This record gives sequence, structure tokens and C-alpha cells, in this order.
Amino acid sequence: MNQDDYGALFERFERSAFRLEARDQYAVEDEQQDLAAFLNGQQSPPRTPRYDSWLAMVARATASGRTVERVRIAARPLADYTQFEFAAYPENIAAGEKVRVVERGSLQGADIAWADKDFWIFDDKTVALLRYDEEGRFLRAESTVDIDASQPSNERSAFPWTSQTSSGGSQS
Repeated sequence: MNQDDYGALFERFERSAFRLEARDQYAVEDEQQDLAAFLNGQQSPPRTPRYDSWLAMVARATASGRTVERVRIAARPLADYTQFEFAAYPENIAAGEKVRVVERGSLQGADIAWADKDFWIFDDKTVALLRYDEEGRFLRAESTVDIDASQPSNERSAFPWTSQTSSGGSQS
């Protein structure tokens, strides 16, 4: 799918946008200066929906009754990027995103099979698989896959830590 089609998924979902974020390291060009400052012990300016497009989208979605949530799988010791991301989560949560963290070492059996796959699920039916290079640079979102939401077991129900009723975030 092209970048415009991928971006449109975030504006047109009707109920929920769920992210599984599984990489320990991402290389996001727009974040490199803030990441370097963070690693040098400097604070970045606060992010707000007024100045940050991601937070603005989250705020619009949640204000209209839609849910945006992510589960972050994290290894120990925490990678530098993961620490940087954790420091940003309070702003994501303030904008309305639900954030949960699962320690990679706690996963067992079948959970390990999907624990390195990044994806979004929109409205419990449309999946965008995210592809990155070895350094963590985003390459593309692959064609969406439609899930039959009428089936009792869809992709999202495989994650026991997700919940339509809980709010806020937790980090471990």
C-alpha cells in the first residue's frame, strides 16, 4: 500500500486502532535530534496535540469516542530507543492513547511467534503489517488484510492484555 493509503487508515477508522510494537530499536528520522538529546540527559520540549501530528490524531480520535491503543513489547535491558519511547508515553496517554507494556521475557509458547511483528489493526478487521530494515527504518506498510470480525477468535483477541474497557497506561 502506498503512504497515502496507510495514512488514511488513521483518519477513517471508526472504532479502534490497535498497535503491536515489537522492535527494540526504531530509526525515525524526525526523532533523531530528540533521541540524541534524551541520551545526553537533556529534556525535549513537551509534545502537545497542537504541535505534534500524532498526538493531534489521537486527541481527535479519542474525543470522538474512538480508541487508540498500543502494546509495546520490550526486552530487558531496555534499548536506548525503548527508554526514549517510554519517556514520551505520558504525553501519548494524556492525548488519550492507551499504552501497555509487556516484557519480552514473559512471553512463552505461541506468543513468541508473533512477538517480533509490528502491525496495526483497525476496527478489528483491517490489518496493516509494518516492515522495517535492520536498523529500524520504516520501509512500508504491506497491503491490508481483512479479518472476519464475526469469527470468535480474531487477531486482536490473541492478546490477553488488551481490553476495550481499561484506560490509561502501564509500564513495566
